[in-house]
Amino acid sequence: MKPTWVFIAALCIVAAAAAAFAAGRSAPPEVVQAQRFELVDAEGEVRARLSVAPTIGPGLFLYDDRGEVRARMGLTRDGCPSLELWDEEGRGGVTVFVGTEDNPAVMLRTSSGVARAALSASGLELYDEDAEQVWSAP
Repeated sequence: MKPTWVFIAALCIVAAAAAAFAAGRSAPPEVVQAQRFELVDAEGEVRARLSVAPTIGPGLFLYDDRGEVRARMGLTRDGCPSLELWDEEGRGGVTVFVGTEDNPAVMLRTSSGVARAALSASGLELYDEDAEQVWSAP
């Protein structure tokens, strides 16, 4: 009979300690601040980063399995929203942005990084392999 009372007393002590611990917990914070947040895969490799890059401004950066940036959504140094998508070499791709003159645009680049086409609210421009304009339309 004595072991039963010891067990019940121990159980009551554990329950009281758990209740005291739970009562002392506070609600989660309303704001979490950091200079950088990183999302890593199962191997610990960074696959996404939310940060303020000193040269280009705030953005969400997405990395491929080689650790190369393949996409960025953020603000330019001028505070304009932009979306950039790059090829495997990080040069060719698409850039979508809203300029400071409220002139949204889409730019297409080759794998060598040369702009070949730009479509904006003011018109369409096509470029040759040396990035020289060869055609435009308002």
